[in-house]
Amino acid sequence: MRYLKYASIVLFILLASCGGTQRAANDATAAAKRSKVVKSHNAARTDFETMKARLSMSYDNSKNTRSFTVNLRMEKGKKIWMSVTVLGFTGAKVYITPDRVQFYEKLHRRSFDGDFSLISDFLGEEITFEQLEDLLLGQAVEPLDNKDFKIVDNEYQFKQEGIVTKLFSLRPSDFKVSEQSIAKPSENSFLKVNYTEYQVVDGRIIPTEVKIDANQRDRVSKVEMEFKNVEFNQSMTFPFSMPSGYSEFKL
Repeated sequence: MRYLKYASIVLFILLASCGGTQRAANDATAAAKRSKVVKSHNAARTDFETMKARLSMSYDNSKNTRSFTVNLRMEKGKKIWMSVTVLGFTGAKVYITPDRVQFYEKLHRRSFDGDFSLISDFLGEEITFEQLEDLLLGQAVEPLDNKDFKIVDNEYQFKQEGIVTKLFSLRPSDFKVSEQSIAKPSENSFLKVNYTEYQVVDGRIIPTEVKIDANQRDRVSKVEMEFKNVEFNQSMTFPFSMPSGYSEFKL
């Protein structure tokens, strides 16, 4: 019964506005200019005050496979709240703000309370709260202007090579991300996020299915998420209280 341990780890793997979405053709245009593609992608950023969704998630680390449900609530730029449900019971909660990460899991009575740098340490790359929001919602986690630009497999691709290789691929239909990845070949580490399907909710384009592959310190993990019952700008609460008497969670 290690469901909650895996659930807590998965929540950290997940760790990596305004304007209307500009529509485009379904085919990438060879004459497309980098600046216009970047501008269209920036305009596609999801605009909202609050958002909630139910996530169906699966986790596979080559040794164990687990499935569970996550209730997600977000207040843009301020809070990300997650409640993990296993076999119908709430087993873990996570509360993230721009400067803090808190979570606990009930089965082993463990908790963590620390600053936001934990997310960057886990991913192996500096990341801000806004970038974490973008990672969840299908937006590139860093500016694309200074990346090499070309069309590959009918998608707009932005790439940066070096000690760290970064790749961002955009769909020509709506300029949302189909894949973003960061790799450090010398350390045999990578984080790749694929957005295999999108949905339109209240005029906003957000992911339906997200697949995450990560290799950090010889730890290989695969995560699949499906966003369901998405609602925007509803009144909501973010109930969270750190329990007493729990041992410190060791990452």
